[in-house]
Amino acid sequence: MEFASWAGLWFGLALPAIVVMYLFKRKYADMLVPSHMLWNRVLRNMEANRPWQKLQNRLLLWLQLLVAALLTVALMLPFVWVQGGFQGHTVIIMDTSASMSAAAEAGENGEAEPVSRLDRMKERLSEYIGNKGVDEEITLLQLGGKPEVLMSRESDKDKLRRAVSGISPDYGSAAYRETLSLASALTRSDSGARIMLFSDSPWNEAFADVNNAGSETPVEYVPVEAEGEVRNTAIEQFGVKSNDHTQASIAGVAVVKNFGSVETKATLNLYGDGELLATKTAVLREQSKSTVTFEDLPGADVYRLAVEETDVYAPDDEAFAFLERADSPNVLLLSTGNLFLEKAVQLTGARLSRMQLPAEGGDGAEGKAPSLPERRPDLIIVDGPLPEFAREGEWAVLFKETPLWNWGGRGNKFRLASSDVVIGEHPVTRYLTMADPPAGQLRKTELPVWAKPIWTVGGLPAAYAGTENGVPRLVFLFDLQDGDLPLRPEFPILVKNAVDWLKAGGTAGLGRAVAGSELEIPFTADTARAVWTPLEGYAARQGSGEIPISPERGEFSANQQAPGIPGLWRLRVFANDGAEGPGFLLEVTADPAESSLRGPVLSAGGAGTASQGKEAEARPEQSKTPYSLVYLAVILAIAVILTEWGVYRRGRSIS
Repeated sequence: MEFASWAGLWFGLALPAIVVMYLFKRKYADMLVPSHMLWNRVLRNMEANRPWQKLQNRLLLWLQLLVAALLTVALMLPFVWVQGGFQGHTVIIMDTSASMSAAAEAGENGEAEPVSRLDRMKERLSEYIGNKGVDEEITLLQLGGKPEVLMSRESDKDKLRRAVSGISPDYGSAAYRETLSLASALTRSDSGARIMLFSDSPWNEAFADVNNAGSETPVEYVPVEAEGEVRNTAIEQFGVKSNDHTQASIAGVAVVKNFGSVETKATLNLYGDGELLATKTAVLREQSKSTVTFEDLPGADVYRLAVEETDVYAPDDEAFAFLERADSPNVLLLSTGNLFLEKAVQLTGARLSRMQLPAEGGDGAEGKAPSLPERRPDLIIVDGPLPEFAREGEWAVLFKETPLWNWGGRGNKFRLASSDVVIGEHPVTRYLTMADPPAGQLRKTELPVWAKPIWTVGGLPAAYAGTENGVPRLVFLFDLQDGDLPLRPEFPILVKNAVDWLKAGGTAGLGRAVAGSELEIPFTADTARAVWTPLEGYAARQGSGEIPISPERGEFSANQQAPGIPGLWRLRVFANDGAEGPGFLLEVTADPAESSLRGPVLSAGGAGTASQGKEAEARPEQSKTPYSLVYLAVILAIAVILTEWGVYRRGRSIS
């Protein structure tokens, strides 16, 4: 047993005071006796004045001394150390930063799922909650992109366990200092409180910051270690670049780092639009990095670089890159020959490539499909019926994935019965005020489900637009040579609008962003709905669902938050009529600092050494807490006082 306050020992002076009071106490009994008994009275008076004789057989004296002794002990605040059972306020910081998603131990024989550090932390927290003190209040503080209080001064074990089981990794920049500062603020006015840090590493800099801020609450560090040697190979940087304006020569550069303590060999696989393009191997010494280059890559919309070997931390094992394209789009024109259309497209600033078609729209010499263009077009314009070779093979894939503008088509022509022209609201028809029909004949065809008429003549569609599988389509149901449209001043405006709309319909790359960070997105005014969809990478493998974006006051703000899980994401945007508009691709990464699988590195000359001394080698099952005995001493004192009162009422001082 130990005592928290020796000042209460002063009350022990009551013990000799009680004894002195009994020593000086004289008690006589009045009674009638014969005269020959006077000598006996004198003898009794002499015996009554003997001090020590008064202390014999006095039950009230011993009871009062016992009460004084118990009160003295109670004022000295006695306690004993017990395993667990803390009785005060405990603030538990749960580290859910990205490094906690790393594997703590591998599954058996590669069959079972690896146990992550976060899973290990949940087990220890559940064990600690099960052994908590009866009067202990626990505040659960989750570390992520910002500190979050999940439970405040909670004693219910079931509620605490449910809160712990619901936590998940946060792959953004971890708020180490902010979390410790909040924990310090929650315990500042509570002298009996403590802070427990469950993490895979102590945050030396954060400890120093809190100590320098005058925090008096001790921080006990409970480590969540990994078993065995930790190995992690990360792709720190990856990008691709075209060496010329034709995008015929593309190069890729990657920086790979080994965060482990032993030399490793990393195999890097480079994919373009899902197809394996190249493989290279890099030998990395411990804590070193290497630059890997890829030359003469074929064109692709999205490139993915992945480390083939499996390590303990998956979010940094792959990276994505988008080919930077010039503002001028590459346009492929399939035509039998139309000078007006060619010149109008060139006036838009586009780089035009023309492929000659036979006069009747055949497939070329001997019916063979021509070779694909060397540079991938950003949009395709077909002047006439769609050629047969575009319906199969590589050409079919190209037409399916590329914005298309088709003039005419294969439907039968018919003469217009009315010349009433109605131009709908659409980016393609912007600034057009034509009152006469564009041609004397239209082609009769059934509109697809995704089509929306944007130009009608006599109540019949002359042009329609829409999005098919996320790719924009524009169709004019008349031949350009059947009217005087190329001679009208609105014709260059029409072509410019069409090229801009089709070019914007292609998915644009937003680059790279850390999970949960803010980025700027150019939403259009007619955006009615937007949703993030995982395409590839870690997010897709984890089964992440779509993340809708909510408008603010009916409008979509340009400042948005990136998805919270690493991987390749696509932002799908829908207009008021439900048509899907231009999309955006975004590579989301975990905080690069988490790849080291350690806490913040202590800067030279920092003040973190003293704070490390406060790290408890205290796992939940090893921690000792004081158990107060004050209540027991007070209860015993009250019991003795009640006994003394009973003795006094019976008028007996001798047992």
